[in-house]
Amino acid sequence: MAKLNYGKYEIPERLKQIIELQQHLNEVDQLKYGDLLGYYFSDEGISARYLNTPLDVIPFARPGVDGIHFGFLTDFGQVKDLYDAYIVRVSPMDFDNPVHVVARNIEDFISTICFYPDSMEILDMTSLRKEVLEFLCHNPMIPKETMLTNQEYNIHRIVCEKFQLKPIGNFENYFYLLHQQRGLDAILPTLDHIGVVKKEEATKASLNNIILLNLKNKDEITLPEVKSFFETAVYEAKLVFLRDGYSKGLLWDQEDIKLFLSEHLLLMDLPDEAESIFYP
Repeated sequence: MAKLNYGKYEIPERLKQIIELQQHLNEVDQLKYGDLLGYYFSDEGISARYLNTPLDVIPFARPGVDGIHFGFLTDFGQVKDLYDAYIVRVSPMDFDNPVHVVARNIEDFISTICFYPDSMEILDMTSLRKEVLEFLCHNPMIPKETMLTNQEYNIHRIVCEKFQLKPIGNFENYFYLLHQQRGLDAILPTLDHIGVVKKEEATKASLNNIILLNLKNKDEITLPEVKSFFETAVYEAKLVFLRDGYSKGLLWDQEDIKLFLSEHLLLMDLPDEAESIFYP
């Protein structure tokens, strides 16, 4: 099931190391609840997906509440190595806006949960600079022994030493730059603000008059609508539909639509996504 989840990708070495450390600390009874820095890391199976987990996200960590999970954004297979993939937070219970980019890569994710752990629940790519500054005013950087129990402080020290972690420099500017970089990467906007990145042959100018299927105010969608759209839509417009359809939770119980999309994804040379679409 993990192989289905990862598809063509290898599990990043850094994630393997985190999982191994978590397992070791559990074996020596150092983790009170089994989590590492508030997260349960694993090489998740494909069944770990939720109704609004994007097709091109591979989950790898969860805090253990409300189905919230974090994953690698593959940009529909265009990321070469998951080590370089953006990290997204998926909050299944937040039906209006469940998906957010929260870190540039797994290294930044680990550093952030180590030094500013609460930021992963509060901040994301869309956060304004003043919101980040307000967060920092109320959440000083860890570690401070007065903020942690002895056991927590010890775990924090072990993780920092093991992975040679350092705080992200200029943290208040980090999310602004994250937003800026993703804006440069994305060629078309999506409802979740993540956007769709361009393929090598595409340019923003070539997509100026692109026709999209607007799902913003839709509560449901039908197979004839999807078929009609896919008959004429360009490649990138189809990716926008897939991202918006999942963000809105419109596809998870539509078996006829998912079957059609799975067949079409194979034609688009997206075999991993064609498999993922059936989970859940």
